[in-house]
Amino acid sequence: FKVWSPIKSLLITSLTNWQISLEPPVTFELVDTSGVPSDGSELSLLLYKGGTVCDDSFSDNSANVICRKMGLGNAGEWINTGVSNWSETQSSHPISLDDVSCSSGGLEWSECTYTTTHNCEHHEDVLLSCEPPVTFELVDTSGVPSDGSELSLLLYKGGTVCDDSFSDNSANVICRKMGLGNAGEWINTGVSNWSETQNSHPISLDDVSCSSGGLEWSECTYTTTHNCGHHEDVLNM
Repeated sequence: FKVWSPIKSLLITSLTNWQISLEPPVTFELVDTSGVPSDGSELSLLLYKGGTVCDDSFSDNSANVICRKMGLGNAGEWINTGVSNWSETQSSHPISLDDVSCSSGGLEWSECTYTTTHNCEHHEDVLLSCEPPVTFELVDTSGVPSDGSELSLLLYKGGTVCDDSFSDNSANVICRKMGLGNAGEWINTGVSNWSETQNSHPISLDDVSCSSGGLEWSECTYTTTHNCGHHEDVLNM
């Protein structure tokens, strides 16, 4: 089978000129008054691709989505600077983002709308603080980190998780939060001495409830107080 020469030439030219265009990653950053990157524990200047973010249409939902996009927890607080000289470097940045609107049910940046043109001044720049990232871990009977291939003690910020309200949905969401697949199995320990280190941990989380349609930890409810004993600690894989 032979390709007619003009068609062959066209195919070669098309393949030679073909280019893949990849959308650049969404880049948010928090900086302090000196322009130094901040961990978000205190109100910091929010930057998008090196420019500030105007507060038009900005909301708690916008703040939560952006904090999670940066790998942190939900937003702690947000305000506008109220002045154009909040920081030494503030006015040296362009204003890169405006009209950021994320719906109350939205979890991802891709669900938000925004513009990269603006009608703002720097006194409308957003300051934002974020909660620390949600930290789960699985450990074996000796307290050594586990890969989750076997039933292991589930820890949240160094403490165990009580099984009150815990379900298959809770287990799935938490496994995915740790970068794993869905849960294989979960049970409670049934005893207070399942592991050598179990009783050395506080109980950090209780009443974890994730709905059947929920995919993200941000959709779950929980308490950080408890009425549990260590025999109710969750084992997960």
